[in-house]
Amino acid sequence: MPQKTRSQKERAAARRESGQIKTPAAPAPIELSKPETGTGYDIKVPPAPTQRLGSTAALAKNNEAEFNYSYVYSDLRRIGLLAILCFGVMIALAFVLR
Repeated sequence: MPQKTRSQKERAAARRESGQIKTPAAPAPIELSKPETGTGYDIKVPPAPTQRLGSTAALAKNNEAEFNYSYVYSDLRRIGLLAILCFGVMIALAFVLR
């Protein structure tokens, strides 16, 4: 992605200061209801796990399988055919121009 020029940065800063660009307001936090204490039952919920167990490796393997490379193969095939054609023309011209 190309970097912004100084004039573009200055214009963006001026728009932010003048209030033309409004930053989105964060939504209100969701409040959870407190459990009733008078029921006589004590329900203990285990805390969420704090350690990630190999999620990055599993994510990379799953994402690789989801990509569709069919257009890449067709482009490579077309490039290969054009390269063979160009080499053939060059070889033919080498014999003809002598």
